[in-house]
Amino acid sequence: MALFEIKKLYPRADFVALVPGPIPLALFRVHLLTFVWSVPIINVDVIDAGLVVQWAALPSTIDDDQLDDAVATFVGGTTTSQPFVYNSFAVATSTSSTPVVKINETTPALDEGTYQVSWTSSIRMQAVIANTGVEAKIRLTRSDGAFVEQDDAWALSNRHAYNGSMPFPIAAGQTVTALLTFSRLGASGTAEMSGARITIDKVS
Repeated sequence: MALFEIKKLYPRADFVALVPGPIPLALFRVHLLTFVWSVPIINVDVIDAGLVVQWAALPSTIDDDQLDDAVATFVGGTTTSQPFVYNSFAVATSTSSTPVVKINETTPALDEGTYQVSWTSSIRMQAVIANTGVEAKIRLTRSDGAFVEQDDAWALSNRHAYNGSMPFPIAAGQTVTALLTFSRLGASGTAEMSGARITIDKVS
């Protein structure tokens, strides 16, 4: 590609790792997000002649070579909208402020739509101690880097439900990583989490 160009055409034959068939545009756009670009890519389209990539400005030779690699290594794949259930029911404990991971799962590439992510768990302190407690947190991260977090805290020894649900919009080919953690607040005592479950369902 000459450096004065801000568009580049890749014929279907350049996708040497891609299985026979059309170029899955949505999946390729997600594939590009796994690379770091010094000049942003602002548009990607499939036309009869192949795939056209448009830069926001003149790309560097490093960006150009990296795009060639992205095309050559793209294997494609499929997307799904099946429901996902992730369980971790056993009791886990923490005696520090360092988060303990209870569930950390990533979906495969998803169909476009809105997904409802729901979680349930129980948290408690094994003994009540002044100025201590347990903090639970969930972090939902989309493969483009967008994320949301929600937390809750509890200081008593009876079980406290840490539950929630939120919608998450997904473009075709994106994934969702659900990370559920807990940690102790304060200088002493043992924090506990049990009965954890995360479900991810396509709702629209």
